[in-house]
Amino acid sequence: MPRTDRSRYVRTRSRLLAGAVIVAAMVGLSAPLAAQATDPVSLNGAYVLDRTGALGSRSGEVQDALDELSSTAGVNLFVVYVDTFTGADDKEAWADETAVKNDLGVNDVLLAVATKDRLYQVSVDPKFALDDGQLSTLETTAIVPSLRQNDWAGAAINAATGLGELSRGESVSAPVITPGSATPSGGGASNALTLVLGGLVVVIAGVVGVIYFRKRSKATIAASQTGASGPTQAQLDREVGRLLVQLDDAVTSSEQELGFAIAQFGEDATGGFTEVLAAAKDKVRQSFALKQNLDDHTPDSADDRRAWSLKIIELCTSAEADLDAQAEAFAALREVEKNPQPSLDKIAASVAALQPRIGPAAQKLASLTARYSPAAVATIAENPEQADKLLAYANSTASAVAGQISSGAASEAAVSITRAEAAVTQADTLLTAIDSLERGLDDAAAGLAAATAEAASDVAEARALLSTADGAPMSAELTPLISALETAVARASGAGALNPLAELQALQLANAPLDQALAGVRERNAQLARTQEQLTRTLSSASSTISSVKEYVVTRRGAVSVDARTRIAEAERLLGEAYSLQQTDPTSALAQATQAARFAQAADQAARSDVDAYGAYSNQAGGSGIDGSAVLGGILGGLLSGSGGRSYSGGGLFGGSSGWGGGSSRSSGWGGGSRSSGSSRGSSSGRSGGRRGGGGRF
Repeated sequence: MPRTDRSRYVRTRSRLLAGAVIVAAMVGLSAPLAAQATDPVSLNGAYVLDRTGALGSRSGEVQDALDELSSTAGVNLFVVYVDTFTGADDKEAWADETAVKNDLGVNDVLLAVATKDRLYQVSVDPKFALDDGQLSTLETTAIVPSLRQNDWAGAAINAATGLGELSRGESVSAPVITPGSATPSGGGASNALTLVLGGLVVVIAGVVGVIYFRKRSKATIAASQTGASGPTQAQLDREVGRLLVQLDDAVTSSEQELGFAIAQFGEDATGGFTEVLAAAKDKVRQSFALKQNLDDHTPDSADDRRAWSLKIIELCTSAEADLDAQAEAFAALREVEKNPQPSLDKIAASVAALQPRIGPAAQKLASLTARYSPAAVATIAENPEQADKLLAYANSTASAVAGQISSGAASEAAVSITRAEAAVTQADTLLTAIDSLERGLDDAAAGLAAATAEAASDVAEARALLSTADGAPMSAELTPLISALETAVARASGAGALNPLAELQALQLANAPLDQALAGVRERNAQLARTQEQLTRTLSSASSTISSVKEYVVTRRGAVSVDARTRIAEAERLLGEAYSLQQTDPTSALAQATQAARFAQAADQAARSDVDAYGAYSNQAGGSGIDGSAVLGGILGGLLSGSGGRSYSGGGLFGGSSGWGGGSSRSSGWGGGSRSSGSSRGSSSGRSGGRRGGGGRF
């Protein structure tokens, strides 16, 4: 099911289950219930299963965090809270069996927490995107610190946040922790009413799910029928009908308007209107022909009907816009007819402003002609002369207006004014074009030298490439491109008057294919340089981190378990490989160095977790008469256990096998002859389906 639908469904069911808890409380089930052992569970489609009441009022926060992770990173986090893990060989098997039982996929992560036993386990698919080092960092940074302070909801929320950060290539941020109770209430119970209410709510949730998705399906079908991506065919049909009637009426009105305009202003002045009206009539004919296709009895595909409708709308809209523009022009012309003096004053002022520009424009043209080839200035060669003639025409035409008005030819006077205005506008355009071309030619001339040098450099680069092993196979492709660019460079560098705009364009056209042919080589070289730079930084950072972590482990080896030591050993191995590949394969070297840095960070987190656990246990167990710092540093522990301080065997500090505290052992502590840090990793070789993920005691 789509992720958004699934999230809404889960929220609905979660709220119903929460309602069941409230009902149970109202009928007297408010006392804490006895804890129960729990076999691998079925999630029944839920993302959060809390059989201990650990989440309390924060279940909504957890669900929101899981939804956010799913929508932004495409990773689905499932969280289970039970009292104890039973029905499986160990916590790893319990979590893996739960994951397999619920068909969790490659992008699904399971976090299982036993609140009474204070154990947790992460289980992911062998092909999950994050590696073991990243998962270890997630556990030691986000999950374990939250669980140690009994922030049950925070463990899930911080895990979701960390997964999102790792999926984006970021570091796991420090967790936000809200300490809680070590003994959450509301665990599983055998009370019959609870079972009845639970069953009832599950039934209701199922019914709600069926109703919800049935409504959702109907809504989806309705959305497709109403054209979620645009107007429906019915809406298009209505718009087509409205526009055709509107345009047909507009053409009829425009024919009448054109007749009046011809009578008033003459055929010469209304020639443009006549052409626009003819074009509009043709568009009307095309539109009605398409409408007939829509209305006939011949079956048409939905795509054809939609395309014809959209074409009709386009034709009608375009024709109406052209007719409106002509109507506005004639409205302005009639306004001039009523009140010609403002227009005459404006024409006189414009002519007076433009006339002094004729002489300087002619001088500028002469200067350009001397500096550049005739072809370069051909477009403005006659501009000063033509502008002078247009200004003279505007003057004479405007001067005749007074006589036209006095003789009763007001409409003819309005047309004369319009023509004089057009002449002034054209004269201004001609004079401005000289200034524009001067700037363009000067800019092109300035840029031509740089472009020529760049093109010559590209030629040299291409010829150098042909002499290498990588470039030799490209000879057939590069040789004609090099010759064409050399010709363009020679022409641009030649003596005599130039057309810098044309030469610059020719250089660009000749250089573009060669640039494209060289792009791949340049990109590889640039990428190699970037990789080398990044590799140098990563190697330095990883080396520093590994050195720092090793010093930390050595000085606290009495507390640090095998996990941190394994991670740092792997980090050193990867770093060595990275250095060996640095010159021959920098890309692979960078990948190895990056992995080395990740394992070093994981080792750091695991070592600190071990030391924190040691400190917490030492404080709880009280003094033993032995220097704690010497024990922590592995000095006394190694001597008393017969190891001479040279190695850590994993047994008790005093030669026993029960962990911290000599001969006494904690039933939920580090017993069994080996210690487990808060982030111990399970080997995937013996796990169900090769699943991965760490776990431990918190």
